[in-house]
Amino acid sequence: MGSWLNIMLMCGLLLVSLQRNNGFHLPRSTSDKDEMLERKKLQDIIHSLQNHYNTLDTQWVGKTIFASHLDQLNSRTRASCTCQTVLLEGMLKIYEEIFTDMRNKSEKKDVKTSLENVMTNVTKLRSNYSEERKVWRELQEIHSIKVKNGTIQKGALNEFLMVFDLAN
Repeated sequence: MGSWLNIMLMCGLLLVSLQRNNGFHLPRSTSDKDEMLERKKLQDIIHSLQNHYNTLDTQWVGKTIFASHLDQLNSRTRASCTCQTVLLEGMLKIYEEIFTDMRNKSEKKDVKTSLENVMTNVTKLRSNYSEERKVWRELQEIHSIKVKNGTIQKGALNEFLMVFDLAN
């Protein structure tokens, strides 16, 4: 049962990878040929590293670190999500935390009421940034990855070409 699931996951990752790369294409120019040669060289290097670290076994199928985030990159709603809007959402989140702490520390009722009013406005603004909030959470998850963990490192090695192709 487990090996069948692993095979299905591997097929799914392969399909996702092919869809993201828009499939294989023949070189159209010298720069395309150079790009393909560089990609092949990188693929060979990754494959030799996978052999060295024994990450080609079925036990490594499905052990990825970024695959769950890759689908988010092609989302249509993310097209309107820019660096500026992600930063604004992050700032609004921090303001919300600051004003909450100020309200909790305040002993004056009128100050608490004023801060609650400000927080209501911040909350309303943040509701306009739901996609950015998702991106912000994903960024926090990505930054919390334990990069010195051997299992994480081997999983990263196995999925790197997929991420490379998307970033390239």
